[in-house]
Amino acid sequence: MSFYNFATKVLLMFSKTFYKFEVIGKENIPNEGNIIIACNHKSNLDPIFIASAIQNREIAAIAKKELFKSKPLAFILNKLNVIPINRDKPDVSTIKNILRSIKDGYILGIFPEGTRVKEPGFGQAKGGLTVFAVKGKADVVPISIISNYKFFNRVTVYIDKPISFKEYYGKKLTTEDNERLAQNVLEVIKENYYIHSK
Repeated sequence: MSFYNFATKVLLMFSKTFYKFEVIGKENIPNEGNIIIACNHKSNLDPIFIASAIQNREIAAIAKKELFKSKPLAFILNKLNVIPINRDKPDVSTIKNILRSIKDGYILGIFPEGTRVKEPGFGQAKGGLTVFAVKGKADVVPISIISNYKFFNRVTVYIDKPISFKEYYGKKLTTEDNERLAQNVLEVIKENYYIHSK
């Protein structure tokens, strides 16, 4: 068993032990093909819940490069396929690494808002999601995590159907286009979040 598979099994055990953990829509994660998962981000626990929810494929997540300053943490993050990124100005090599991870069969994990939004509500989506979906020729799966993150309370991970960006392949999109299309995905995430919060 690989380190990644071992780690995700441990995380799933954690999620089920300390929360009322529920996953809806597992079947919407295909076993193959280019896929990006896009998820809301309100807690540092979100990556744990995502890794627990998706067990049929390995995820390569994007995280801020500051997390890699600690050598022990950097070692673990590298083993878990986490790709460091400068959120203010991603360099070309980072973008190539991200696109390569999609090509190599990993599911790319992105938080469209770019950072945690701790207060109620949501932020604005960044255009990076669209850039990677179009350049990586990947469908985007919107995922909503619904929780108050308190121990032994409910955590619902709602996985919606993949959204195709095929009509934009090969087209030159503006920054505004990228942000608008990414925001459309975030609106799906928001809608599912509010529906399943009731």
